[in-house]
Amino acid sequence: MKSAMQETILKSTLLHIQLERCQYIDDFPETVASIFSSMCDGSTLKPYDELKRKLYRINTNFFDLNKKVKKRNFYLRLYDRVQRRINR
Repeated sequence: MKSAMQETILKSTLLHIQLERCQYIDDFPETVASIFSSMCDGSTLKPYDELKRKLYRINTNFFDLNKKVKKRNFYLRLYDRVQRRINR
């Protein structure tokens, strides 16, 4: 069962994908949300540098399908979005 925080992060991830006009065919959003959730203690998110390695190791076709999207930019903007949601 997903926690409320993981559900919030998943919704933010899906919104970010939609705003970037990206496509995906695997469980990329769920995997990203899971990583973000594991790096969040409920009220604060660990620094991006601690998440980066785990995010870059995700096995996905997402960036192959969306060639215009750079990993670094995508993850940094998503990190900012999730951090704002958590700090509300």
